[in-house]
Amino acid sequence: MNLSELINYFRSGGSYKDFCQDQLLDQESEAVEIYMEQPLELNNTLAFFEIETTEGSLEFVKDGIRYYSLFGFPYFINVLEEIKKSDHLDFTDKDIAELLYNYAINEA
Repeated sequence: MNLSELINYFRSGGSYKDFCQDQLLDQESEAVEIYMEQPLELNNTLAFFEIETTEGSLEFVKDGIRYYSLFGFPYFINVLEEIKKSDHLDFTDKDIAELLYNYAINEA
């Protein structure tokens, strides 16, 4: 799953609870974080880890694959909610993915 696909999942009515169940994540975790496979490119595969697993590391290696932390799920969900309330309803999933990706890479 890449960032555009993740956005589409939630914009199409997917819930955090169902997502965590599908991904075998503990929704009661202090935080679930969204990581991207390195080297970073917009359409790279995402991975999702509980903060208890990554200990909040910016980079994390699992099964020989290096990942980079983009942001936590609360931030991601909040951005999608804000877009729903804004004048940017015409944003495509790809538009939002580009905004989030650029924020994570350049601003965070």
